[in-house]
Amino acid sequence: MIQISEEKLSKARELRGKQQQIQMDLGAFYVSEQELKTRQAQLVEELKNSNVEIQDLMNELAEEYGHGTLSLETGEFTVSEQITE
Repeated sequence: MIQISEEKLSKARELRGKQQQIQMDLGAFYVSEQELKTRQAQLVEELKNSNVEIQDLMNELAEEYGHGTLSLETGEFTVSEQITE
C-alpha cells in the first residue's frame, strides 16, 4: 500500500466536502422547489375562489339593483342601460 502525501489527501478531502455541500444544496433547492409548487397551486386555487366570490357579489348586486358596474373607489354602482327593441 502506498501512502499519499498530506497535501493530496487534504485536496481529496476538500473536493469530497465540496461535492457533499453541492449535494446538500441541490437537495435544499429541490425541497424549496416543491414548496414553491405547492404554494403556487394554493395561490391559483385562492384566485379561482376569489373570482367566484366576486361573481357571486356581482350577481347579488344585479338582483338588487340591476346589471351594472361597481366603482371600488367611490362605492357607486352604475346601472347599465338596457337596450330594448
